[in-house]
Amino acid sequence: MRAAALLFIAIAAPAQTAIDFSHAGYGGGGVQIPAIPAERSASPTGGDDTLMLETAINEPDSFRSAVLLRPGRYRVGQQLRIRRAGSVLRGLGNVTIVATGKSRRALIEVGAVEKPTIGAAVPITEDAPAGATRFTLASVAGLHPHDRIVITRPSTPEWIDSLKMRLLPGNYANQRLDWAPGSRDLVWDRSITAIDNARNEITIDTPITTALERRYGGGAIARVTHGSPVSHIGIENLVLESEFDSANPLDEDHSWTAIALDHVEDAWVRNVTARHFVASAIRVGHHARRITIENCQSEKPISEIAGYRRQSFLVEGQQVLVRQCRSEQGMNDFAVGLLAAGPNVFLDCTATGALGPSGSFESWASGTLYERVRIAGAGVSLTNDSSRAQGAGWTAANSVVWNSEGKEIVAHGPEGAENFVKRSAEPLYETQLFKRTGSRLAPPAPLPSDSAPPAEPWKGIIVDHRVPRRYVTIINGRFVSDEKVIWGGTVNDGWWRGQANPATALDAGGVAITRFVPGETGPGLTEDLAALARKMAEDGTPFYQNIPGLWYDRRRDEHSIVSRTDGNVWAPFYEMPWARSGKGIASDGLSKFDLTRFNPWYFDRIREFGEQCDAHGFVLYHNIYNTHNVLEIPPHWIDYPWRPANNINDTGLPEPPPIEPGNHLHLANQVYDVTNPVRRELHRALILHELDELSGVHNLIFNLGFQFAGPLAFQEFFHDTVAEWEKRTGRTVRIQLATSKDITDAILADPVRGRQVAVIDMRYWQYRPDTTLWAPQGGRNLAFREMIGIDFKRPGDTPPDTTPLQVYRQVREYHDKYPDKAIVAWNGGAGPIPILMAGGAQALMRNPSGGHGQGRQVDQTALDTFVHDHLATVLMKMQPRDGWVENPSDNWCLADDRGQSILLYSLAGPSIKLLHPAPASALWFDPRTGETKPAIPSTNAVVAKPTPEPWLLLLRASIQ
Repeated sequence: MRAAALLFIAIAAPAQTAIDFSHAGYGGGGVQIPAIPAERSASPTGGDDTLMLETAINEPDSFRSAVLLRPGRYRVGQQLRIRRAGSVLRGLGNVTIVATGKSRRALIEVGAVEKPTIGAAVPITEDAPAGATRFTLASVAGLHPHDRIVITRPSTPEWIDSLKMRLLPGNYANQRLDWAPGSRDLVWDRSITAIDNARNEITIDTPITTALERRYGGGAIARVTHGSPVSHIGIENLVLESEFDSANPLDEDHSWTAIALDHVEDAWVRNVTARHFVASAIRVGHHARRITIENCQSEKPISEIAGYRRQSFLVEGQQVLVRQCRSEQGMNDFAVGLLAAGPNVFLDCTATGALGPSGSFESWASGTLYERVRIAGAGVSLTNDSSRAQGAGWTAANSVVWNSEGKEIVAHGPEGAENFVKRSAEPLYETQLFKRTGSRLAPPAPLPSDSAPPAEPWKGIIVDHRVPRRYVTIINGRFVSDEKVIWGGTVNDGWWRGQANPATALDAGGVAITRFVPGETGPGLTEDLAALARKMAEDGTPFYQNIPGLWYDRRRDEHSIVSRTDGNVWAPFYEMPWARSGKGIASDGLSKFDLTRFNPWYFDRIREFGEQCDAHGFVLYHNIYNTHNVLEIPPHWIDYPWRPANNINDTGLPEPPPIEPGNHLHLANQVYDVTNPVRRELHRALILHELDELSGVHNLIFNLGFQFAGPLAFQEFFHDTVAEWEKRTGRTVRIQLATSKDITDAILADPVRGRQVAVIDMRYWQYRPDTTLWAPQGGRNLAFREMIGIDFKRPGDTPPDTTPLQVYRQVREYHDKYPDKAIVAWNGGAGPIPILMAGGAQALMRNPSGGHGQGRQVDQTALDTFVHDHLATVLMKMQPRDGWVENPSDNWCLADDRGQSILLYSLAGPSIKLLHPAPASALWFDPRTGETKPAIPSTNAVVAKPTPEPWLLLLRASIQ
């Protein structure tokens, strides 16, 4: 019996079919997939076959040749990357490739690494409807037939307002729901087929799928000047499987995607079965074009029943044909993703046991056809979605559901870009294909009847990819690597408020090394850790502070305390140290946590980035806990793994949450109460696991949690647990103290625990301008910024500014007392120079307690370059000195033991008078501009300053 359908046919519905969907597929649609002969073969080695397979696939030989895999099971512990044009991977008979281990990677990744570069944009000067292939430009100069181009349709404020996708209701709606200008730019990859120079017109090979209207910003084209996707890659006749924990039917610590294609064109996947993957059998990325996927199936997915999972066939690219494919138990079996530019087609596909509708996911997938698609258990949804699809609003435009069946079929679009449902005696894709080419849609071609060519034993060469390590040590209170002092800014993890849209992700959430956006790598998404480290090196920010996420699911950004009724979680996902159990339902709609088990992906990411820090000579501060979860307000606690409703462990903590008057909640001292034997053992297990997993990273420094991680007893427990681990392993751990002054002093005064401390972080106390000390007591069950509000009657993450003299005094006191430890201090509005001059190792210029990250802002000061260029090789030998300068309250001194390198800072006055002989070479540094200029000391050791403002003066035997 045919399922009921909701039918929305716009008045202008016939015009919508002007989009020619027949361009979807290999070769631009209607082109037979080639039968590529096999020239070499391979057999399982009995071990990890990753290197053998990748070598066989990518070794240079004739263009368009297939690697034939002989029957058997091939175990792949890493990832197969197919980068070479003309490569085909084909199974002969019963061939299974198994993704082993717990990595969340795609098992097979197809496409180029290098992204293309494009030239200057040329405006399109006239409106063009959806389905257009001809455009009038401001100029066609420099363009030629066969040029690759990109066409961009901007997402302007006017267009967003017309769709009512701004000023939406709800807490933090401007961050969660509103469309920001520039966040939904639609981009088509096309080629020029003809140019009319007289009319400044071009014709392209494939139609656009959303109208270009000058009132909404029109559009522009740009020529691809360098780089192109790889082409003619095929994957055929394989079974792909992911290992998983058979004891956990919701296990996600294994491969998420079987095949991922991006930066590739004219490629195909056929006769492939994918089993047990978390997210997708096949995912086609934004820059993949002219792809055919046929006769493939997704079976027995193993994952949570949740968002971003079980999107069996996910299309984000253009001109993609998914034909005669089958899926079971999917959340979105046949899905189109964010800004999928189309045209894309799902044809003759079937889903069984569907757990959610197929359709658009995220915003404005344009030009999608579902034809003869049958969804048993659910339906198709192309509409305005504020819940399932990331709160994305209008998810689809100019899309068609044609002769399809399902429990409920919904197609609704905004005016001018309507979606519609239609039943017809005529097919659509085949009719359009015949009209365009004169050819009918052929049945899938049979695979070549290969006989396996001889397979020689693999003689692979194991390449040592290790890189030299630049280990960081602490010398005289300074961080040193490669005999140079490390000085500069910090990159702080963002730990909430991210977005999964690449256009806005970095600005919304900054960077975060344990944040996960399935299938999306880049700044603000799942970070490319090597690229992040390179960016830190370029920016001169050698410190990184890592901290667990506040909550996993971005829906909680609205700060409610409701338990979710479903698992349609929104990315990005801020991962936690603890693993899900696969049992019960937590308040975010996923399974509950097991506090005795740990998240392997979380620790792999920290370790991998830690190795990057070791290679670059960076300092990685790792916070074990995010204390924000247990303080201030209930939303911080509601999804936290330690809340009893969210775990399977009997912690003895209160449930429901003990909400205080004024909607406050403070559970730090209860969570961190190690007199409770259950909690004590859970904390001990986590700390020991952290040390086991991460202690091999040399430049990593452990910290409990930079927002007051509990009372003194918990800090002592942490140190004692570390000592227990050190005794068992014979290894040494470096600890950062980032807590209140009283707890800091108590630990430092302890002869055993104090020796474990490598770094003293002083951000939680300071001297006031009136010289009195502000040092809130630790263990008060209050967040730092709450104590600011109490003590200063002002909300905020930092106390009021103090003076340079008081910052210098604070750092100098601890440096003089603990000269072997690195001092980290908040600048207090006085800038970094007082910290440097007092012997500090790092000046904090940004406070990360809000958890927002820093987006594109770089934590730099003018001082950083001066230190790098003139002090890096000598600063670790220089100490604060008294008696070297007249009027020491306004003039501070750093000098080495021999007086060969002297740095003076004059806060006021017209000159500096030296009380000891000094080297004659001198250099002024202006903190306001970052400029340097030569200085000439007078014979009576009085140096006239350029101006009465503060200046740094460097005196050295020779100025570099």
